[in-house]
Amino acid sequence: MNEFESLPLTAAQISEEQIDPGFSVPPTDNNIDPDFSVMPPYEPVDPDFSVTPPYEPVDPDFSVTPPYEPIDPDFSVMPPYEPIDPDFSVMPPSYPIVPPYVPCLFCSNNQWVRGSIRLLNAATGYNPFSIWIDGRLASSGLGFPEITRYNQISQGYHVFTVAGTNGYTYLRKSLYVGGGMATVAIINAPTGLDLTMIEDTTCPSGYNSACFRVCNLAYYSGPVNAAIGNVYFNSVQFKDAASFSPFNAGSYLLSVSRSARPETTLVTTPVILNPRRIYTAYVLNWNPSPDTIQTLLVEDRRN
Repeated sequence: MNEFESLPLTAAQISEEQIDPGFSVPPTDNNIDPDFSVMPPYEPVDPDFSVTPPYEPVDPDFSVTPPYEPIDPDFSVMPPYEPIDPDFSVMPPSYPIVPPYVPCLFCSNNQWVRGSIRLLNAATGYNPFSIWIDGRLASSGLGFPEITRYNQISQGYHVFTVAGTNGYTYLRKSLYVGGGMATVAIINAPTGLDLTMIEDTTCPSGYNSACFRVCNLAYYSGPVNAAIGNVYFNSVQFKDAASFSPFNAGSYLLSVSRSARPETTLVTTPVILNPRRIYTAYVLNWNPSPDTIQTLLVEDRRN
């Protein structure tokens, strides 16, 4: 028998021979080389390389501007429904809104204006009024005792409406307005409120003289007497204005009393009469009582 007959060497050494790791297939439990292995399908996609998702927000600073027409911000943002200033829009040129002002002793600002009126709130016990002439606002928020400046108005009949600032209508009355100047006064009345018109006539005043009169709008007091200097205005009836009387310019003391006997002075107030001016002292009630008297002195110019 051949001494070299035996099992092949490789077969006898299979169980002991080392495995070449660089050539053999790695075992199932061997770690996968991340630099060589196939990227798993669940690995996050690189956002810097991947396609932007379709749901990404569009840049609003670029996308909303129409490419064909630049928007002028100073013009385009004005909404067509922007509220109009009511104090401007409701007034026609003939009836501008005149804000009420607290009456002053020496206004010195009312010149002669033919065919004009002013409004006076002489009604005690009410909140401020809004006055409409022919459906157009003439004065708003006119409180007691306040008076407006003169404003021109056409000659003829006009409908005056007295309403509260909340819109409630107290009175609607037609009055004839002539070609001169007049004061339309809101007064207390048996039915609540009424309107009366006082003609504001002229009075000649010289370089060192003035004119003065008394107008009684004190509904609760009835006729009144007034005295200034050595001039007496006796039994001036409610809604009446005495005639103007000339005075030398200077300081005086005005006293008002009710005509009913015994005559008791209810109010005394100092007044200063400036030259070339005319004055109206309105006698008013500040409370629904016969003895609650106050005066409102208004100075006008007629030249």
